[in-house]
Amino acid sequence: MSLKTTKVSIVTIVRNSVLEFEQTIRSVLSQNYPDIECIVIDGVSTDGTLEAIRTHTEHIAYWISEPDKGIYDAMNKGLSKASGEWVNFMNAGDVFCNTQTLSKIFSRDFQDADVIYGDSIACYPSFKAYRKASSPEGLWKGMVCCHQAMFFRTDVIKPEGYKPEYYFSADYELILRLFHARKKFRYVPETFAVFNTRGISNLNMHKSARSNFENLCSYRTLTLKEKQFHRRSIYLSRFTEWVYRLMPSAVICSFLKWRYRMQIIPEQEHQ
Repeated sequence: MSLKTTKVSIVTIVRNSVLEFEQTIRSVLSQNYPDIECIVIDGVSTDGTLEAIRTHTEHIAYWISEPDKGIYDAMNKGLSKASGEWVNFMNAGDVFCNTQTLSKIFSRDFQDADVIYGDSIACYPSFKAYRKASSPEGLWKGMVCCHQAMFFRTDVIKPEGYKPEYYFSADYELILRLFHARKKFRYVPETFAVFNTRGISNLNMHKSARSNFENLCSYRTLTLKEKQFHRRSIYLSRFTEWVYRLMPSAVICSFLKWRYRMQIIPEQEHQ
């Protein structure tokens, strides 16, 4: 089967993360897909990241280094420059699952889709965990998958983009907005991305849980069952955050497997 030539924009935001940026840019550039637009938004790095970006300028369609108002403001800057039919946000430290990821995804026909999403692998300090994406019908519980494992039709999200005022949950708010606008979600049974768990949401799970709940309430009235679910989630998120920060990896593995029904990937499988 020949590869489709749909243009895909990959937006990467970074600030003072030269090693993580190198991982991400190499992952993007190693894709065997023929039509990728690489966009990099830097938040005035001072650690060598700018030098790393300049090393790859031949393969970067657009890049800029300037102050921003947070990660979602930076992601919106990248979105504003995207000219591909589809856009993905693969930030510093995140990578595609393998070099064939884009080719596997875009060998399909997505004329009937506005959002493409798939499975992912969460990368913790000493282990990795497989996360299977869920159905958009379950969005009332939280994100269907990480944003790195989602591709958006560019003209669908470009008018409004992310709302940076939702500092801990702008990605969730965007998905809620699209779902309630009846945009079409298409699940692809592939592992799209390996994402870094040291991002804002993972380090501030309690605040993220509360913000998600507030976002959900702004879109519709919740049932008693749904309210109880989120109250428990907010309580458990504080404990999860504490476990994530302080406990040994073996304890974290057991807890995450129980709490989020994750499939822990054995060490030898993620070297």
